[in-house]
Amino acid sequence: MENYKNPISLFKQTNFSKTIWWKLKVNISGYQNQTENKLVTEIFKNRIFRLLYPNIYQHNQNFSRILVQLYEDGYICWINLDGLIIEKYEVGKNMNFKNEYSFIKVKVPLILNWIKDQAEKKNKYLWGGTLGPNFDCSGLIQTAFFKHHIYIPRDSYQIKSFCKHLFYFKESYTALQPGDLLFFGNKKRCEHVGIYKGDGLYYHSSGKEFGRNGIGLDTLKCPNDKISLHYKSKLISAGRIVKNYRWDRTIR
Repeated sequence: MENYKNPISLFKQTNFSKTIWWKLKVNISGYQNQTENKLVTEIFKNRIFRLLYPNIYQHNQNFSRILVQLYEDGYICWINLDGLIIEKYEVGKNMNFKNEYSFIKVKVPLILNWIKDQAEKKNKYLWGGTLGPNFDCSGLIQTAFFKHHIYIPRDSYQIKSFCKHLFYFKESYTALQPGDLLFFGNKKRCEHVGIYKGDGLYYHSSGKEFGRNGIGLDTLKCPNDKISLHYKSKLISAGRIVKNYRWDRTIR
């Protein structure tokens, strides 16, 4: 299928439709708003999106970014037109979602090994990072699952809502299984996520102020270092990925 280096002309041909899906042919960055360079996510080549802005009534305005919604996780962000290469994509309806949890369970050791490999690379915490080697907390978790063909939401609070809830934390973590997700924050909002490795240990990408400025392994078992102690004090709940995000049943 032909690649288009002038996506606006292609959007015009389709009257800036919000129901047509497009496949990315390059890695791109996603931004918080139309003008500032505040990164909120990085988007892999071959991911799929639909156009939200501009529309048929606005396309004559001057703009350098478009607002899109990603297919695999429903995420909304702004992307630059400069360097954008896309092709039209037909969303299939024949995806098999039977036995999703069995498929996910099989992938958990591979997911944990992939994260271990990322932790061994030189990396630092990057807000919005998903492409690697630099990740934010939810970017690391989402990409680990994406790499193994499991689609989950982008941000930690969205992942928390999407998971099968296991329990709220008090003291015990003995019911956790490898691959379960740990959510951190306060009573009002989840602000951080990690993934349980086993034996009280979990991987996460943490920032500079309270964390390791990158991917690290911390503990829930009687921690005596200040980073593990800090995050244990922020533990909210645990959850388990038991299904894929689906556009037709899980809209952000």
